[in-house]
Amino acid sequence: MRRNEPAMPGRRPPAAPSRLGLPNTVLTKRVGLVLPQAMPFTSWERLGKQIALITDSSTWWLGDWLNYGEKTFPDRYQRAIAGTSLNYQTLRNYAWVARRFPMHRRRDRVSFQHHAELASLPPDEQDEWLDRVEQHRWSRNQLRQQLRNRCVGARERPQETPVTLRLDHSREERWLQAAGESRRSLHEWMTMVLDQVADLLLLPERRTRNLALPVGDETIVLTPALPGTVKVPEPGEALVVSGGERSLA
Repeated sequence: MRRNEPAMPGRRPPAAPSRLGLPNTVLTKRVGLVLPQAMPFTSWERLGKQIALITDSSTWWLGDWLNYGEKTFPDRYQRAIAGTSLNYQTLRNYAWVARRFPMHRRRDRVSFQHHAELASLPPDEQDEWLDRVEQHRWSRNQLRQQLRNRCVGARERPQETPVTLRLDHSREERWLQAAGESRRSLHEWMTMVLDQVADLLLLPERRTRNLALPVGDETIVLTPALPGTVKVPEPGEALVVSGGERSLA
């Protein structure tokens, strides 16, 4: 084609490379990554950042994909997600966080896991905390610690009442394991769980919201339900009913 010759109708210029793309010198396989023998440090470092970006983006993609499928193909939704070979609870958590953060409120400089830590808060508080994360460049664990400090400060009382709790060995082991999964001490874990359930049962403004309990890198969704409500909880969902009744799928 001559320099001044117009482009052929219907042809489009080549698309600009996506910042999610990996360099051509790297071979991606289903079960691994093949790197060139001679690779400068700067290229290797940049590659790691790209892989991390793809990993974080894929959680949003899965969440949006699931929410679209649940709304558009309800009769074939379960069959489709079974084909992903991913844990159902993990997928459900992705979808829940994606619903809690419409795309225009997501921060591309803040990880999905940061958003997941804030998903149970009201939208205005979510935005405030996301601003702080961007400003201070907190890691997810630093954000979790800040949230924990905030909860402790909000619940400070002039006097504390000691409570003695007698546990059998099997229950203690289970609770210790659960606390470990949440990366908390047993005391911190018990306080967190009891505070969240109390809020759900006692505060009217909380009864219409889902609450989330962190379990390692994932989240268990607590869904409020009214007494007499006939609803079967989905896998990984806890229904917390006013009056103390609870059911867990």
